Amino acid sequence: MKFCSYETQGRRSYGVQREDGLVVDLRALLGLGAPPTLEDLIEAGLDLAALAPRLQGAPGLDPATLTWLPPLRRPGKIIGVAINNRMGQAAAFRPFADPAFFFKPSTSLVGHGQPVVVRGDYGLTHPEPELAVVIGKAGRAIPENQALSHVFGYAIINDITSPGLKEKDSIEIVTPPQATGGYSDLLAWRQVRDPDHARSIYLTYHARSKGSDTFGPMGPWLVTADEIADPNALPILSYDGDELVFEDSTANLTFSVQRIIAHVSAYMTLEPGDIIHCGTAMKPAEGGRYRTLTGWDLARSGRPMAIEIPGLGRLVNPVVVEP
Repeated sequence: MKFCSYETQGRRSYGVQREDGLVVDLRALLGLGAPPTLEDLIEAGLDLAALAPRLQGAPGLDPATLTWLPPLRRPGKIIGVAINNRMGQAAAFRPFADPAFFFKPSTSLVGHGQPVVVRGDYGLTHPEPELAVVIGKAGRAIPENQALSHVFGYAIINDITSPGLKEKDSIEIVTPPQATGGYSDLLAWRQVRDPDHARSIYLTYHARSKGSDTFGPMGPWLVTADEIADPNALPILSYDGDELVFEDSTANLTFSVQRIIAHVSAYMTLEPGDIIHCGTAMKPAEGGRYRTLTGWDLARSGRPMAIEIPGLGRLVNPVVVEP
């Protein structure tokens, strides 16, 4: 099933797409006592088999008339996987042995068709097309071979990232010459090429560069896991306006969905409605204008972005550049 959240005639609700393409308002269908949001519905549990027959006679809404909201508006956690692609790992002096994570706030989420706002002081800001995994069953220390049983469904997410803001939130700390113990341990793993910087530690904080308002477009649909045969073999297509500029697959991510879920759950409990986005598909399309994502500056492009994943739909967002 394909679920969505939306606003129509000043009322917020959530629904499911019927076979005829229309959206059935689930809050109206479920009646008094219906969970107020889609994440509440996921947490409460949903009998999909029992729901399906009830959709046929219900009133339907034309998706073109809806104002799309992100499928989940206030998830407990939005967890991103850092540099989960083979191109980035191949360039690393010390590739990650396990997935590494960062967070986005729920206030970064916007729906399909809603603008991504880039301010003039952000500097370079670019999209990152990714697969989002939505947790349906809580768990901690989830074994890898059981990970997919904890998934409610999948969606498209655009991990908007501003290297310009990242540069402003980075710092170099020079440790004292006599530093020992913990400092030495922190520095030991690096490959030092310049003796003048042998005592330097570089730290970057990603809260603004990943989590500013509108930096998490998501949708249009949240598709239940039963409709996706293999989340690790999904093509991801990225468009700048109408031009295909990146063409990749989740098959090229370093860590699989199962590995990601197992590893993050070893450190933090996953709850229904939590979102994990799995890393950037960044292989340039044949003849595309961008050879790397950092060449795609939203402030300069000004064109709508689109991401397609077969089975999950097409997420489109215009760009608004503020002075």
